[in-house]
Amino acid sequence: MRGKLFNITGLFLILPLFGCTPSIDISSDPANQISVTSSREEAAASSAGAAELLTAGEIGTLSSSIPVASAPGSLPFVRSRPKSVPPFPLVLNRAVQAYIDGYLAQPQGLRQSFERSGPFMPEMLSLFQDDGLPPDLVYLAFAESAFSAVGAGPWQLSKTTARRYGLIINRWVDERRDPIKSTRAAADYLAELHDQTGADWRMTLVAWNNGDDGVYRYLQLMTAPYERLMRRLPRRTRSLMNRFMAVALIAHHAKEYGLDAFDTVNLKWVPRYRVIAVGGDTSLGTLAVSNRTSIAMLRRLNPALLSDYTPPGPQSYPVRVPDNSIEAKLLSTSS
Repeated sequence: MRGKLFNITGLFLILPLFGCTPSIDISSDPANQISVTSSREEAAASSAGAAELLTAGEIGTLSSSIPVASAPGSLPFVRSRPKSVPPFPLVLNRAVQAYIDGYLAQPQGLRQSFERSGPFMPEMLSLFQDDGLPPDLVYLAFAESAFSAVGAGPWQLSKTTARRYGLIINRWVDERRDPIKSTRAAADYLAELHDQTGADWRMTLVAWNNGDDGVYRYLQLMTAPYERLMRRLPRRTRSLMNRFMAVALIAHHAKEYGLDAFDTVNLKWVPRYRVIAVGGDTSLGTLAVSNRTSIAMLRRLNPALLSDYTPPGPQSYPVRVPDNSIEAKLLSTSS
C-alpha cells in the first residue's frame, strides 16, 4: 500500500489518482512552522476564543493581535474533540498549509470527493469511533484516492491486505471498492498497526504507508518532534501525511473554505437506504424495477459489484437499495 504522490500545483486534485510525484513538498523544519492568527473580530466570529493550534506537534495559543492573511487556507485550526476517542494529533505547518492552499486553488476535485462520500460518511465515522480509532482517520481515504469508487477503492488496500481482513475479490466483486466494507477492513488494519507501533498514531500512518515490516526502521523516532520525524520519512509518506492533515483541516472548516457540499452531504444530510439480500446472478435492472430506482443509483450505492449482476451461486448477496426520496439528491452528486 503506497500513498499516491501528486503535484500540488496545476492539477492538484486530479493527479493523486495517477501516482504522480509532487514537484514541491516544503521541507518540514522548525523554520517552516507557522502560526495561525486572527484579528479580534475574526477570532470572536469564528473561534469564540476556543480554538487551539497544533504546530510541529506542540500546542500553541491563537493570538488575537495579528490579522489573518487573506490567502486561501489561513483560517484557524480547531482541534476536534470526539467524546470517547482522543483526536488524531493533527499538525498545521507550512508543508500542510501548502497542500491546503493547493486544494482550495482548485476545489472542484475535493468537492466531488466529499460528495462521493456522502451516502457513507456517517457510518464510516461510526465504525472508527466505535472501534476506538480517531474519527479524523476517515480522511486518510481522501488522501489515498480522492475517495475513489474504482480501482483499489477509497483505501487503496492491496489484495493481500484486503483478503486478510475478510474482503472478497474475484471476477464479480471487489469489496475494496465498497466504502463501508473497506472502511471496516481499514479500521481493523489501522488498529492492529497501532498496537504494533506502541500505540502511536503518527507511527501507525508510517506503518500504513510502508508496510508492516518497513516501519521498524523508524520506530526509534517514535518520541521525536514531528519535524524531525518528517525529515526522516520517505517522500511518499510525507506527502500522504501532509495530504491527510490538509483534508482533515479543510473538512473541519468546510463552510469557511467555501466547500458547503461536504458540510451538507456528510454531516447534516444522512441518506437513507436499506440493505436487502439478493439471490445470485440477479440483474440490477430487475432490482431497479422492483425497488422503483435506477441502475445508476444501484451502481452508486454498490460500487463493489463489477457488473450489473450480483455474484452467481446459491448464496445471497447484500445490496443497498435507496429510499426513493433521496434518489434525485444522490444522482445529482454522482461523478
